[in-house]
Order: sequence, then structure tokens, then C-alpha cells
Amino acid sequence: MPGADYIYPNVTEIARRGGLLERWHLAETFGCTFVEIPADFIKNRTEVERTGQEIGSMLNRSSVEHLYEQDTGLPGSLAYVLHTEPAIPRKDQHGRGVRAELRWRDQDWVIAFGDMLLEIEDYLGVPPDIVEIHPGDRKNTPSDIVSAMHTLITAHWNAFGVEPLVLVENHSDQSISTAGQMRKLWTTLKEADPEIADLAGIALDPWHLYAAGKDEFPGSLGAIPREALRAFHIHNDLLPPSATDPIPWPEVFSVIREAPERPCIKPAVYQKNRVAEAIAFCNEMLAAPQVEYAGRPA
Repeated sequence: MPGADYIYPNVTEIARRGGLLERWHLAETFGCTFVEIPADFIKNRTEVERTGQEIGSMLNRSSVEHLYEQDTGLPGSLAYVLHTEPAIPRKDQHGRGVRAELRWRDQDWVIAFGDMLLEIEDYLGVPPDIVEIHPGDRKNTPSDIVSAMHTLITAHWNAFGVEPLVLVENHSDQSISTAGQMRKLWTTLKEADPEIADLAGIALDPWHLYAAGKDEFPGSLGAIPREALRAFHIHNDLLPPSATDPIPWPEVFSVIREAPERPCIKPAVYQKNRVAEAIAFCNEMLAAPQVEYAGRPA
């Protein structure tokens, strides 16, 4: 499928939470369809001081109002991706290691998580088009994650009358990291909750897939169901991708072109002066001749 819809990433030169308009103006410069807004839990000493909450805790309404900006005059064309808590290691105000736990297996926790997202979205003034979640540790089964995706979609419908696309991002040190685990997640969704199959899927991060199994990478690409792939995070360890990377980008972009719907691509680089380079690389790869790769399904 030619072309893609780009997501302007959450670059470091703007307010780390902030609002929508500043990001949207940057996105328009590059013709991006979406902007990325972070929805992490409390994540650093500054946020602890501003909110009075501990690192790793969910935001309450007061914290949302302290950390985000409320813009007026949002254009009707504005669209965004809410990138939620990634469950990566952080340091608390005492220098101790903290990793927020994602408890998709706990329905009460999922409801509280959904309420936090709704508070952020209500304050921003518009619901998201896409919500990205992370799988968390191996205590979360594919069934747990599918059930949580359904809960989040329903919560948005009840609150705003919209159903965002909810995507799970694979991560090399979490419970959805390999192609087999992604396939299992999609099979579970199709069997247990087929009514949300058009509203859910996978945001594939090839760098994390490569980190999870370098030697198996080409075959892994072929093993992921194409219909599950709705978005792609393109980077080389958060740097702009290039032809010299160990990741075989021609094979990756062959998969992107095979997506059954127009794909979304986030150049996952977080310095403003690197976004153009990353988007240009993606455009070149999308325009290149398609290649065959090991592992193409029969």
C-alpha cells in the first residue's frame, strides 16, 4: 500500500506533557496526520514536586491540570495518539529504581487506568484517535490484554461517543516481544472478542522485535499476521534509521506496504532536528521496490 500517515513524535524541545496546539503546528510542517501526547504515570522528581504524587502512580484530575496545557481553538483536523505508560525503569526522588506495574489482569486497575486517560482527554478538550498501550510483565496473559483493550474502547464510547483504535506496542523486555507472542495475542482477540478486531491491533516496533531475537528477525516478520499490524515505530534505538543499521529495513518496509489498511508510522526519534531525517528515510523506503524476505508466508 503506497504512502502512510505519519505521527509527529513527542520531541524533547516542547513541554513534556504540554498541550496539543504546539505539537500540531510542528506536525503540519511535515504533513503529519497525528501528534503524539504522552500519558505516563508520574515519572520524575519535577512531577512529584508539582503534583505531590509518588513516581509510578496514576495521575488524578488535579495532577492532570498541573501537568498538561489546555488549548483553545483546536482545529477540527487535529488528530492525536495517546501514548500511555511504557513501564520502563525510572529513578525516584531518592535515587531508587522504580518500574510502574501494568496490571491488565486486574479489572479494577484497568478501570482506574481508563479513568485517568479520560481525565487527560477531557482536559485536553478532544478524545484521541489512537491509544497505545504496553503489555507489561508476563503476569499479563493475552486474554488479560484483550479484555483490557475492550474495556478501554468501551470507556471511550461511554464518555465521548467515540471508539479509538487501541494498539499494543511490542517491547523486548515485556510479555509481548516476539512474533509468536504477537500472533497469540491476535489469535486470542479474534477468537475471544472478534467485535473489536477492527478497533484493536499491534503497533510494531521493529527495533524491539530485532532486540528480542536478531537471528530470527526475518522469519519473525513473516509470522506476524498482517491484519494485526496497524502502526509502526521506526527508529534505530531512538536514533534516525539508516541503510547501515543491522535491521533489514527493506524487509520491514515490505511488510508495511502489505498492511491491509493505510499504515501509521511514528518516526520514534525525540529531537526536533532529527524528525525530518527519519521521515525522509521512511518515504524513500516506501517508494523503493518491494523485496522478498525469508519467512514470507506460503
